[in-house]
Amino acid sequence: MKPWHELGITDDFIFCKVMQNESICRQMLELLLNIKIDRLDYVQNQYSISPDYNSHSIRLDVYVKDKDKVYDIEIQTTDKHNLEKRARYYQSLMDIDQLERSMDYRQLKESYVIFICTFDPFGIDSMIYTVKQVFAEYPTITYDDKTHKVFYNLSASELQREDSKLGTFLRYLETNRPNDGFTNLISKEVESIKHSTKWRKEYMTINDWIRDELEKGIAAGIEERWETEVEKRMEAEVKKEVEKRMEAEVAKEVAKEVAKNEAKHEEDIYRIAKEMLENKIDVETVASITHLSKDKIMELK
Repeated sequence: MKPWHELGITDDFIFCKVMQNESICRQMLELLLNIKIDRLDYVQNQYSISPDYNSHSIRLDVYVKDKDKVYDIEIQTTDKHNLEKRARYYQSLMDIDQLERSMDYRQLKESYVIFICTFDPFGIDSMIYTVKQVFAEYPTITYDDKTHKVFYNLSASELQREDSKLGTFLRYLETNRPNDGFTNLISKEVESIKHSTKWRKEYMTINDWIRDELEKGIAAGIEERWETEVEKRMEAEVKKEVEKRMEAEVAKEVAKEVAKNEAKHEEDIYRIAKEMLENKIDVETVASITHLSKDKIMELK
């Protein structure tokens, strides 16, 4: 991981902290999607979605909602060659996260998955890749399930010539050099975060965890493990709780079975004792064989 003083806006930690500012997050979405947003209901960073403890969880960088849309915004600095399927999985789990049991599918909000990449994700040198679904037989007709996937390429050659607020914003992400009111606002927010003892301490704690892992010899895939550590721990806790409940249920069933067997055994002892008495066997002999008290045996007569 980078030293604290070298972090910039495209570093995941800083980007997520900046997006906690509702105004900046809202303005950024308006720029990226060319839409108007009245108000974001809430902003949530590093949000984990886990359908169940045995499924692959996701951790969304920035997950925000307004009254009728949901947005996932991801900063991607490493090309892992899996963005298409990753975006597909993110969108499906966002739907699961929205739709509670017994809700109608019509209640699903329009959803956007947005990847801002420091590399060209599809190798066409386009600044923006907007995914649209159409019918193969009728390519002019859109299949509109209200899902959207948009990818931004900060390495695009056209970005240097793009004369718009969006171009200025994307160039700021690529260079860390602000050039208008909005990017200056973001730059000041970045500086404020980097002067925060609280955020620096949090980042150092993450660094310490990674260092500990390296010292244990677990160097391979360390960045990926850091990205998923939170949800893994959550999965482990859920699994532990399920196992605990299952153990409790098993113990309860075993206790019931033991009690049932003990009751049956006691019933058999009394039956045997009664049969012995009916066959004129004396009380002392019955007591020595069944281990019942003489008083209990006398009650059977």
